[in-house]
Amino acid sequence: MEYFSEVQLGGFSLAAIKQGAAIRDRYVLKDFLEYVHIQQGLLAPYDSSYPLIEFRELLPSFEKNFAEYLHLPSFSMVAFNRPLSYQEEIFQFDLLHTLEEGGKRAIRENLDRITPHLDRDLRPAFKQLFAGKDLTELAHYQDLTPFLFHMDRAQVIARDPHGDFRLLGVYASFPSDLDSELKTFGRRLGKFKKLDHATYEKEREFVYQFLMELYGFPIAAERRTSAALFARKLSRLKEQYLVKVLGQSDRTITSLSGFDQKMYPLVEKVALISLPPGLGETAPHLREQGFYVDPQRRVVILKVTYQQHKYNRFNVLEDRAMAVVRQEIIHPVNGSRDTSLNLLKDTKRFLKELTDIVRGEHTGSISYQRAELLTATKTHEERLKFLSAWLTKNQRRLGTYSQESFEAAKKLLNSYLLNREHRDAFARHHELHREVVQHLAYVSQAHQLHPLEKLVQGEGPQVGPTRRLEEALAFLEAKREELPYFYPDLFNKCVKLWEQILAYPNFKDLTAQSQPPQTPFRRRVWQLLAQGQELIRELSDEHRQIHAEADRGTPFPVLTPKR
Repeated sequence: MEYFSEVQLGGFSLAAIKQGAAIRDRYVLKDFLEYVHIQQGLLAPYDSSYPLIEFRELLPSFEKNFAEYLHLPSFSMVAFNRPLSYQEEIFQFDLLHTLEEGGKRAIRENLDRITPHLDRDLRPAFKQLFAGKDLTELAHYQDLTPFLFHMDRAQVIARDPHGDFRLLGVYASFPSDLDSELKTFGRRLGKFKKLDHATYEKEREFVYQFLMELYGFPIAAERRTSAALFARKLSRLKEQYLVKVLGQSDRTITSLSGFDQKMYPLVEKVALISLPPGLGETAPHLREQGFYVDPQRRVVILKVTYQQHKYNRFNVLEDRAMAVVRQEIIHPVNGSRDTSLNLLKDTKRFLKELTDIVRGEHTGSISYQRAELLTATKTHEERLKFLSAWLTKNQRRLGTYSQESFEAAKKLLNSYLLNREHRDAFARHHELHREVVQHLAYVSQAHQLHPLEKLVQGEGPQVGPTRRLEEALAFLEAKREELPYFYPDLFNKCVKLWEQILAYPNFKDLTAQSQPPQTPFRRRVWQLLAQGQELIRELSDEHRQIHAEADRGTPFPVLTPKR
């Protein structure tokens, strides 16, 4: 199969670009690089032993990768929608010159600049293949990639004086001031306070993870960290740029497109995945239309596009830095896109995976506490660790599920966690079992708060402030018995959400009045506000009392054993 042989880019085929057609449109450049990088970075090294990634690895929050596949390609690059100004650039790289700039001398110098950065065994072939060629022309880029992918630093693409995009730099180092970025970002989120070292220690990992995830990465190796922070700096400078990274550990091409000069770049990921047998059977058109890279393993090229979310301290679950907005399967010959399958957010597949885990039949992998890679669920210890990691990763997803879907997931988990037949095994792994039970209790409480969160943040049908007040009060009354037993941070979130309701200007005026207003409507609202405030005080008193008892050793009910 000749990959992407029928792709058209701005009226040109990939073959036409290889024959010398220049690229001047930045979005055509983006598409060109996408196809070439998929072709050379993912498809060229593919064979029957290629380590395909799992669906889950493309779902936020992203996980740390433990394996390093040194035989696979890797690269990083930056493209600018402008000419370079060598001395004024904010990063270091080796500059390449065009044939027009330096004639045959430039060709020799470009070869000499690249050769020292290649492994010794690649140098003879490199010199033989590119002798006498202008390496800055994108016509040669596809043939150059097998060599560029062996460099441990980045490529640089920019416009020449005529407006054509060219490869104008190699061996680039992206600046990465992680310390100041992390501390500044944490203070802006309200997580860090000056000289409060205990809070810094407690919140640092959350801030670090949230910052990295805004750019599509986990807390990861230097290549991805520097790419994320460089993109952040370029956005701040109002640059139009494209940063791309492929790691040997994640086997995923991540693109950070800042061509539109928004606060955050557009994050896209492309990887090779294998469709489950059942999913392949329900989508026969993929096989019929030639979407499979490897029909026997049901391997497809999956591209996922994400959207960033600003940090909101009023969110019940604060860790939502990014969400999936589009999923595409890319045709390996003509580049067409199939968007008919919901691969990453399919509730039925999600519950099927959970069923396999609790039965000990799941064979996928997951990162436990960013320190251990789990690849099986055969023993109870493995199963409990897997469930702990799975609940941590998917708490945001579970917390926003419909009542029916959430109850189905909870029933599955309880069928294992509360199974009397496993009592001896759970006694041997008491701390692990309690850890999973607490995760489930936490997510269950967050799920109960989700309707109030949606109400306050204006999701769903738009209602006026009085109706919102009525519904919020009805929520508090309906959860009267459960709320005092909530975890402190979730209870505090509930109180903050109620206070958001009270922040409406007319409500502020009414709560300041000690006597009920004269008009019937305003008197009714005043009574609702007073009733809600009294209920919040009672709930807060009970919450403090219950947790004071828990601190003194009184058993705390963290899970309702409903089967």
